[in-house]
Amino acid sequence: MRVLLLNVPWQIEGRYGVRSGSRWPFTSLPEKDGRIHYIPFPFFLAYAVSLLKKKGKTVKLIDAIAEGIDVDGFFEKVNAYSAELIVIETSTPSFKNDLDIASKIKRDLPASKIALSGPHASVFVEQILVDYPFIEYVLVGEYEYTLLDLANALENNSNPKSILGLAYRENKRVKVNNRRPTIDDLDSLPWPERESLPIYNYNDAFAGLPLPNVQVWASRGCPFSCTFCLWPQTIYGEHKHRKRSPKDIVAEIEYLVKKFDFKAVYFDDDIFNADKKQVLAICDEIIKRGIKIPWAIMGVATLMDEEVLNGLARAGLYAVKYGIESTSPSVLKSCKKNLDLEKTSRIIQTTKGLGIKVHLTFCLGLPGETKSSIDNTIKFIRKVKPDSLQFSLATPFPGTDFFEYVDNKKWLQSKNWDDFDGNHKCNVRNEQLSALELEQIVFNLRNKFGLH
Repeated sequence: MRVLLLNVPWQIEGRYGVRSGSRWPFTSLPEKDGRIHYIPFPFFLAYAVSLLKKKGKTVKLIDAIAEGIDVDGFFEKVNAYSAELIVIETSTPSFKNDLDIASKIKRDLPASKIALSGPHASVFVEQILVDYPFIEYVLVGEYEYTLLDLANALENNSNPKSILGLAYRENKRVKVNNRRPTIDDLDSLPWPERESLPIYNYNDAFAGLPLPNVQVWASRGCPFSCTFCLWPQTIYGEHKHRKRSPKDIVAEIEYLVKKFDFKAVYFDDDIFNADKKQVLAICDEIIKRGIKIPWAIMGVATLMDEEVLNGLARAGLYAVKYGIESTSPSVLKSCKKNLDLEKTSRIIQTTKGLGIKVHLTFCLGLPGETKSSIDNTIKFIRKVKPDSLQFSLATPFPGTDFFEYVDNKKWLQSKNWDDFDGNHKCNVRNEQLSALELEQIVFNLRNKFGLH
């Protein structure tokens, strides 16, 4: 059984897309030197590959986006491998592109079985299998063990009816099995595949984080219930935080730094600092092993305190991303983001005072957003002076509460999935601002602050 996992090419009108590993899939223009300024690591694909390898499967991962290969080069690689089972991770804005590629793969390799995974596929399970006959399977949610079970079933020619998290056809009828619970014991997974991938092409160099840097997960999931957040509502189907053991986490980064000479580490968790005890244990383990390279995290400011920040600083933390989204209490309430703005401002200053760089993220256009609330957000930015920041257009991805809310309000501008590219286009209005006004505001702010 030869299994092939794919992060397929995604280019449109000169823009390059990122999907696998991104909680907010989008397209952007390349740098002047042709580079893509941000390429996330495809964690789910890479973990699935490492698990299959551990279980003795013949498996390969082609990340066309990280490799920078065009469609023709991509099909040459796919056809040369000629897998019996092919998995394509998809997203909402890339869905049309991904289906087109999947249909061409099926045309060239008619004997290959094709499965879709990812947030969009996890939402539109039955519709996909009804509408697209060249797709045989949908892997719902976290799919590492679902894929392993499917590979075993195909090898043994057994019925897939007992495979949790799998949707398929039987006698031309769509069958959707029960959802697979998320993985509680994350240490049961081997470290994600890296050796066969273009590891130095993945990057997230915010706040000057040195390159090449490597992205790692210490946990999965988030206990909060922000209405716009994609993965908890589609991939995980829950709001729960699950952790790896600190010793295993730091052993992985020590291995990556020593073997591949990475210059920095970024923990791209949904939320790194949800568990204070785990954070401090990771810091202790980093110090114990003598790892002295810059590292960074994604965290929530209101969960920080001086003890944690001091522990992070002692362990060499270089930078932290704090998700703010808005400084309007009414906007934050509308999207169920539990953020104490006064404490957040204080924590940002404490973080900076310890020599840790701060990157802030803002999502403009959520319900309740006005020109006045955006002006107040800009005042907040100028007051706290982050080392770097980003502005995103609120994007109501299917499967989220945000999508349901704006759809019921008739605020969606389009249900053409190509239009759900929030870096390039605004696809939602609110009570006060049109989609075009929001789009122009964000583009103007990016220019004002010198952002991409």
